[in-house]
Amino acid sequence: MTGSVPREGVAALAALSDGVTRWVETFREGDWTDLFALVAKQGAQAVVERVRELERADTDRAFLGRAKTHDDATAVYVEL
Repeated sequence: MTGSVPREGVAALAALSDGVTRWVETFREGDWTDLFALVAKQGAQAVVERVRELERADTDRAFLGRAKTHDDATAVYVEL
């Protein structure tokens, strides 16, 4: 994704690897707004840990299918 917004319109931002975006795209725990709020409230480490819990719980591969169990999972959250 690329784009720009005026700085005065940005209070916080998050950079998320595809491993963290599994929370939305694979496990459907919420939408992008929910994920952003979760990172802001609980922190990046808590979100990564939640994704790992979901991965481990998917023992029948209902969500992951043939994908590897763990993908890189990185989140950075910054308040400006």
